[in-house]
Amino acid sequence: MSIEIAKENVILNKKEAIKSLNKLLEYYINDPSGKHLKKANLISYWIKAYTRFINFEETFDPTRNISYKRGNIVKLNFGFNIGSEYGGLHYGVVLDNHNSHNSPVVTVIPLTSVKADKVTHSNSVELGNEIYRSLKIKYDTISKALADEQEEISEMLAMSKILSSLTDEAIKDTQNSERGSEEFSKHLHDAETYLNAVKKLQEVWETKSKHNTEESDYLNKIGEEISHMKEGSIALVNQITTISKIRIFDPRNLKGVLAGVSLSEESMEKINQKVKELYTFH
Repeated sequence: MSIEIAKENVILNKKEAIKSLNKLLEYYINDPSGKHLKKANLISYWIKAYTRFINFEETFDPTRNISYKRGNIVKLNFGFNIGSEYGGLHYGVVLDNHNSHNSPVVTVIPLTSVKADKVTHSNSVELGNEIYRSLKIKYDTISKALADEQEEISEMLAMSKILSSLTDEAIKDTQNSERGSEEFSKHLHDAETYLNAVKKLQEVWETKSKHNTEESDYLNKIGEEISHMKEGSIALVNQITTISKIRIFDPRNLKGVLAGVSLSEESMEKINQKVKELYTFH
């Protein structure tokens, strides 16, 4: 049975909530020690992100995202953490055995980077540099394909110049031939053949050039992601959580930076064993 909520009460709660939040943020910001500035910034960042998520709720369609499979790496906003909860924009590994494409939620295990001065907790699993290596392989593969395609484009450009030159020569020969003669018809046919070849080559060149530019932009995004990666990853198995797919920043589609990046079976088996150890009876 639903409880009827009076508009006046909602307005009052809103005012009190805004007042409380503003009071807290003002205290953190104006604290002479400055030790709360980072927290104030994180809270403010999260409120903005949370507002966007709420606005997106009614129109969100999970089928517009790619299907997420066990072992996939995703980047998501865990939100502002309370106490020792894990929060913020971080990587996570998908845990679901079978996550339906139209499911609005997915279960993930948060990932954090290795800290040189900290020992890995017994509730966690070290993954080494596997995520970095996987993304680097993706980067190198695309980079090689781009280089090959750029070589093709250069060859096409050179061929186009040759054909254009042949077209010009055939046109000149046509102008120097008697109209209606066999020689005139031959030069005219040659000019049309060369010109059609130039047009077809131009179409292919434009398509490949557009694709090359798009892939170069994509490669730069992957490179940017790699540049921000830290040494080694740790799966925080004791922080396993089910989240709305609205929280996922990347990948949302096949052109996501992390699309196709997954943990190996060996790493997932380590996580399996830790999940059993922490959450099942022995």
